[in-house]
Amino acid sequence: MRKSIYGLLILVIQFFTIGMLEAQNLVGMEKDDIMDEMNTRYKGFRLNTSAVNHVYKYLKYEDDINQITILFFLSDDNKCTMVREMYDYSNINDVLKELNTSYKQDGKNHWSDSKNGKNYDIELTEGDWFFTVTIKPKE
Repeated sequence: MRKSIYGLLILVIQFFTIGMLEAQNLVGMEKDDIMDEMNTRYKGFRLNTSAVNHVYKYLKYEDDINQITILFFLSDDNKCTMVREMYDYSNINDVLKELNTSYKQDGKNHWSDSKNGKNYDIELTEGDWFFTVTIKPKE
């Protein structure tokens, strides 16, 4: 009985976490604006400052049940240049539905977005243990 309650609780948390993570292109936003957005709209995520990377400047957010990690890569002047979201495979159907709803599909696992006169590529990449969604300016 205890396992089924625990399993139900995880599904409810997962539903609300994915539901909160509406596909949103935050590329181009300032670091402080991203932090405000994450604190107000995505309350199920917390900033992780435990890892230090001397090559890349980024903000790292993780959901409360460790199924989603979001990296906001920043320029030297603290503007977001790329977003990389990493998901557990239990989220793939919800993420695909959200991508197909929010963006224009350009092919298998590829979408595009236009915002403020700029074009963006969105790509879903399948790995062995997790999959990633990367949002970056179109080259």
